Amino acid sequence: MSTTAASTKLKFLPIPLELANEARAAMTDRFGHRLHITKTTAPCRLCLRISKAPEDFILLSYQPLPDTGPYAEIGPIFVHADQCEPYADSQIFPQDFVSRPLVLCSYNRTGEIHESLVAEAGEGELRANELLGDPAAVEVHVRHVSHTCFDFKIVRSDF
Repeated sequence: MSTTAASTKLKFLPIPLELANEARAAMTDRFGHRLHITKTTAPCRLCLRISKAPEDFILLSYQPLPDTGPYAEIGPIFVHADQCEPYADSQIFPQDFVSRPLVLCSYNRTGEIHESLVAEAGEGELRANELLGDPAAVEVHVRHVSHTCFDFKIVRSDF
């Protein structure tokens, strides 16, 4: 939960567990791409932990918004090849992402981009709070600053 003065209670959400489990079991993603295991350092979009040393990951395609318009982008994400626990501290900004600069994009109820910005290292939660302080924004997608890959979603805790 944010500690800013006029803060909104936020939830920090990984990708759905069933999506990671489907990819691990079938070694294909929902777009029909054949998947393989690669040893690398990457952020897992399920446990929201960034590996410090090379680990086994699966690279798959993910679409964080429903396919109802042009903002329903499909992009690459990594998940651990072996079972990992979904991020459970949904009231706490994922620690491994705190020290990174991040792209934050807010979306409205119809899935259109509302606003976006680059949050400097250490400012992700504060800036997400600002974006979600606008009643027209219903969710914020957190993305890598240079690769622009989806990392996780932020919503108000009342959603």
